[in-house]
Amino acid sequence: MSNGTEEIGDIRKRLEEIEKAIGELRAGRELVIMKTIASELCTIHCNIFVLSQKGVDTELWAKKLAEAKQAIQGSETIEDAIKARDNFVQEIIECTKIEPAKGEAAKETVEPVKAEEVEVDDADTAMEIAHYFMKKDNSVALPMKADRRSDYWLVDVDVGVVRMEIVRVKVDAKTGEILSHETIEKK
Repeated sequence: MSNGTEEIGDIRKRLEEIEKAIGELRAGRELVIMKTIASELCTIHCNIFVLSQKGVDTELWAKKLAEAKQAIQGSETIEDAIKARDNFVQEIIECTKIEPAKGEAAKETVEPVKAEEVEVDDADTAMEIAHYFMKKDNSVALPMKADRRSDYWLVDVDVGVVRMEIVRVKVDAKTGEILSHETIEKK
């Protein structure tokens, strides 16, 4: 009788160990996924920054991107991976701040798109319109993607300074007019 009880106790211990191992594997998988996402976001932010700024030292930013990715891959927790991504994005933000000359007001660098003149037939144009719209109130706005629906575009724009915050902007495909915008995700 006690032999059967001991076997059950051993089986329970083994099950607990297996459940613990599965939990650790799941946590590790989530960390790997977050590292991949954070690395790709850094690449996207860097590419947008390099493409949108004139006179940027691309070799320097390629090196900074590699260092950020290395920091992300060396992270031991999801939080550390996010912090490494946030630090890189903050560095980009610091480089995009433009100080006005003495006695002059800051000048808008993006030309406005006149809604009545634009038929939005590609994702780049939709992202440009959404970017201009969001940049009025948020200088760090970075368009991430645009999806076409029947008669409008849904453009996701990251407006987060340190953490990712996605605002979805709805752009009329026939006129380029902003139909609505809403925050859909904060991390």
